[in-house]
Amino acid sequence: MSKILDSLMGALDSVISFIPNIIGALIFLIIAWIIAVIVKNIIVKGLGALGFESWLQEKGLVDAESGKSESAGLIQTFGKLAYFLVFLLFLPSVFDSLNMQSVSKPIKGMMSSILNFAPKIIVAIVILVIGLFIAKVLGTLVKNILSSLNVSKFNQYVNFGKNEDSIDIPVAAGWVITTLIGLFFTVQALSTVNLSVLNQIGEAIIGYLPLVISAAIILALGLIGGNLVAKFINKSTGNGMLAEIVKYLVIIVSVFMTLDQLNFAQSIVNVAFLLILGAVAVAFAIAFGIGGKSFAEKQLEKFSNKIDSENKK
Repeated sequence: MSKILDSLMGALDSVISFIPNIIGALIFLIIAWIIAVIVKNIIVKGLGALGFESWLQEKGLVDAESGKSESAGLIQTFGKLAYFLVFLLFLPSVFDSLNMQSVSKPIKGMMSSILNFAPKIIVAIVILVIGLFIAKVLGTLVKNILSSLNVSKFNQYVNFGKNEDSIDIPVAAGWVITTLIGLFFTVQALSTVNLSVLNQIGEAIIGYLPLVISAAIILALGLIGGNLVAKFINKSTGNGMLAEIVKYLVIIVSVFMTLDQLNFAQSIVNVAFLLILGAVAVAFAIAFGIGGKSFAEKQLEKFSNKIDSENKK
């Protein structure tokens, strides 16, 4: 009986000695719950006070017909994330109070990694937000300057097809400036995070960007040149059909040059260009050499008469 009594007393002593640990863990849990609730309410109410709801409404995230907003769920999600993050910060202290170091150590290591990485994420987000804001401001500034200079009157030289106002030069220039500056800041934000995969993506973007710029210049020159040549031919010969054919030939050539500059399946692009050029040449030769001989004679005669009349003048 004495042995049984000693065992019971030893177990009771262990339970009694462990009670302070349980109380300490409960205190930490209560403190964590109070702080988590406060942080959650601050985030939810703070986003509501800052007009996050109206901002989402401007972005089209509100169902106007039913009057329900998707922002409520989004704001609550941010609050819940903060709520669980606070609990995660207090978990190592709770398990240490319970003398469960085998559980608290991995959590401490994970939290240390998160806390060491969090500043990089915050800095990257700040750089990205500021960069996108600067890019938007500069793009809008360029667009407004070009619009005030009435550059839109030259839209006809960079458009093709029936809708000659499909490309507006000020808007396109502003978009290009915004995109380029935004890309530079995005690459800088990725490099700030200092992850090898993201760094490789950033280096690839910067390395490929000159090819994109040169390709865009080639395409723009092709559109402008095609329109100018078409207008010149139309004024010289009075043949709108021939002017349109030459115009689209110049545009097609510029498109293939653009694809080649972008290193986009160069072998396929070159072969396709040669095949199309050969097919057009053969079709043109057959059409004017056999089926359109009289038409070709009339057009050449018309062109010759126009030259003669200009010389007489």
